[in-house]
Amino acid sequence: MRKITLLFILFFCILSVQVFAAERIPLRVAQFPLLVQSRMDPAQNVQDNLEKRIDRSLHVPLNSTLNAVFYIPEKECLVALEEAEQEAVGKRKLKELMRPVAEKLQADLVVLPVLTGYEQYETMSWYRWGRHITHSYAAVEIMGYDKAKDEVFSKGATRQFHDEYSTQADVSLLAYEAMDEALQRAKIHERIWTWRER
Repeated sequence: MRKITLLFILFFCILSVQVFAAERIPLRVAQFPLLVQSRMDPAQNVQDNLEKRIDRSLHVPLNSTLNAVFYIPEKECLVALEEAEQEAVGKRKLKELMRPVAEKLQADLVVLPVLTGYEQYETMSWYRWGRHITHSYAAVEIMGYDKAKDEVFSKGATRQFHDEYSTQADVSLLAYEAMDEALQRAKIHERIWTWRER
């Protein structure tokens, strides 16, 4: 009897969540793929790992059940950006296109990640008895638009290394750290969850 009661309660909870989700208007999110504007192009696996960090920051558990977020297809996002660029008067910065893109897509949140720096090379240091010095640099900028706050935002982070080679010098690791910090500074996860909890 207890099992039947528990199953009934569980069924009722799931049904209630689905009814609530059906009534709720999902947050429309325009998540752009990573835009690479650096001197060096990172390997595909590095780009994939950077994009996974963005996915994680925008992830809503049980979204298919809760219907909390609708992710606008990537193709539609890219078309809207291209149209906004063509319609812009003069040369406008990418950040200034975020509001027009949001309007075209009827998006509540626009997130466009840009890898602005990615390089690693070695030089010889005569001050250190001819030793090789590794120079690594990574920079990320997260820009977008938050309709709830009517805010165009742009937050960045950089990492660099200038010393004898160590595992910490790997530019891909610096890029991951920069991405994590930029996402945190742009409050991407917070923007999703603030809306979800309303």
